[in-house]
Amino acid sequence: MTTTMRYSLACLVALMASGCGGGSSSRGDAVTETTSSVPTRAWFYDADGAQVARMQFQYPDELTINVQLHSVGPDMAWDTEDDTSHPYLQCQYMSAPTPLLRYPDLYFLSMARSPTGATGLAALGLSNNGPMKCPVRNGRRLQQESGYVTGLFMPGLDFGYSYLINADLEHFGGTATEVIDYEFVGLDTTVAEILALSEFTSDIDLTTVDEPDLPAIVDHTQTNTVSFDAEQRPLSIDLAADSVWTAVLDEYCMEADPIAVSLKLLRGCSSAHQTRSYRYLGDSVEQDVQRYNGSTTADLYNYTATRLTDRVIVHPGTADAGPESGRDYESYLFNASEQVTAKVRSSYGEDGIWGTEDDQQEALEAYHYDSNGRLYEVGYFGSIVLRYGYYNDGKLRQVDQFFGESDVPSERTLVSYRQGAPAKITVQRREGDPDDGHVLQTRIVMEFAPSEEHWPELFSPVPLFPELRTPPSIDDLMRFQPIR
Repeated sequence: MTTTMRYSLACLVALMASGCGGGSSSRGDAVTETTSSVPTRAWFYDADGAQVARMQFQYPDELTINVQLHSVGPDMAWDTEDDTSHPYLQCQYMSAPTPLLRYPDLYFLSMARSPTGATGLAALGLSNNGPMKCPVRNGRRLQQESGYVTGLFMPGLDFGYSYLINADLEHFGGTATEVIDYEFVGLDTTVAEILALSEFTSDIDLTTVDEPDLPAIVDHTQTNTVSFDAEQRPLSIDLAADSVWTAVLDEYCMEADPIAVSLKLLRGCSSAHQTRSYRYLGDSVEQDVQRYNGSTTADLYNYTATRLTDRVIVHPGTADAGPESGRDYESYLFNASEQVTAKVRSSYGEDGIWGTEDDQQEALEAYHYDSNGRLYEVGYFGSIVLRYGYYNDGKLRQVDQFFGESDVPSERTLVSYRQGAPAKITVQRREGDPDDGHVLQTRIVMEFAPSEEHWPELFSPVPLFPELRTPPSIDDLMRFQPIR
């Protein structure tokens, strides 16, 4: 199980503006009242320190967000004819008691599970759940999002395209139906071009799948039908996608090896339809995932999350079968404050038998907290990948991200506050050889202004904080679903 980008950002927001302390200034002076803020302007710099783009945020009314992106042209001089301007993001909401559900988009999720598909998503600047960047807001439901995707924020990539998302959500008692339509303009990279970017070796007969001359991403619709129990927990989730790829997958998935399909067509056979069902059994939650090849029932997978006194165990199979019913399982250890402290994978060895000498336990991730219960370090396979610093009043001051063995951060995010709410966030990155100067250069500066509206998340349409490997909550582990 993985945490979503939105959950990761929500974790950081909780550190920044919740019970970690009162308000903050750069001197650490306490402020009794915490306010809310929203971004107003942003500046983007290249590795040489030159300003290459700037962003303007507007909130014309309580249901609308407009973000405009201005980029300098090849002459690197502002306000000349080669400058460009794009409507980077527009969000249109309606007043409603519930937001969109935002369950996983099968279309992108299945691509992430294919080696070549993951290459394609990275090259096109797409996340697992698509391009949706508008924030989830209390008392608002997103109706339409339009935006522009650019390689500006991904070094070494040069591309740009536009997208439009129309969303609709209807509730009928214990059932909700969500329909999300995606349209893309200028996104015409083909499967063949993505394959040319990928390097892989395989013993699979890839000739069983002809390489279609289709764009890797096409317009599509996903319909999510969710039924709930009296406690508003999902009982079943039906995820169905429809695009020109649906017929292509129907054709090949009946004839070819699914692994060949995944490698050659960038996505899995179940990327058009899945059904998930849930059973709540005391301290356990069972999830069944029924996958389909077109309209034909394919594989059925069972997963269980069980909460014990000091850990949550997530394993294949049913609760009765227990964690040792499969080859391996993952344990999420937590402390007395119910903060997840480690992720450990247990597996049997080459003999294929549990309880023998070659059984293995491998610590994948470790989460360290300071004496005040604030997240301090995140470790991955024994190396520190994230480190957090705080002001005297407990507000988040900086986040350092590390790669490799260097103790100098490859990226640093700095936060300053005004009356307890973020006032400016600066992202610095290191360029070149880590032993060549260790210089951190400013790459993004985003300014925030006070807002009368309370935002449940820190809204930012560009990545400001590291998105991966922040600790999940126990509730998140027991849900088997993204936060709504």
